[in-house]
Amino acid sequence: MRNSTKTLNKIYQPPPNKTGAPLKNDWFRVEKQIGVSFPSDFKKIIEDYGSGCFGSFLFLLNPFETHADYDYLNDINQIIDADTDFKSHRHFSKELFPLASTENSDTIYFKPGSSIDSYELYVFDSRRGNVEIHPTPLVQFIVEWSLGCLKSNIIEAPDNTHFKQ
Repeated sequence: MRNSTKTLNKIYQPPPNKTGAPLKNDWFRVEKQIGVSFPSDFKKIIEDYGSGCFGSFLFLLNPFETHADYDYLNDINQIIDADTDFKSHRHFSKELFPLASTENSDTIYFKPGSSIDSYELYVFDSRRGNVEIHPTPLVQFIVEWSLGCLKSNIIEAPDNTHFKQ
């Protein structure tokens, strides 16, 4: 994960004044409240970047966002409820939990309880109801996507490498 995080930081420079970054014991508090242990690379990305968007397309679902129009728990439940086609897909498990979404309303899920460093991502195409499984942690997924190396029929490579808060 360390090399992937360094590569991500070279592609997308972390903002100097980030918003939505957790304080010291915030992860423990949020994970206890939600009942989900997040992958370590997801935590690291949130710590490095806070809230924002990669490539004007990929948004992390940040539990520490403080924007007045953002209610993390409500938004997570709305995403899960909206992805009804995903629930009928053979790979769906109600144990899957969203980590990110795209400008096209596609959702990237992981399975809580998986290894914090090695887990699969489930990408749900909200327009066509397709699902892709990527056997890679989120940080590696973002790096491959950013470099145009991600093999996906759902998510196209970004047209820029900017991180915008």
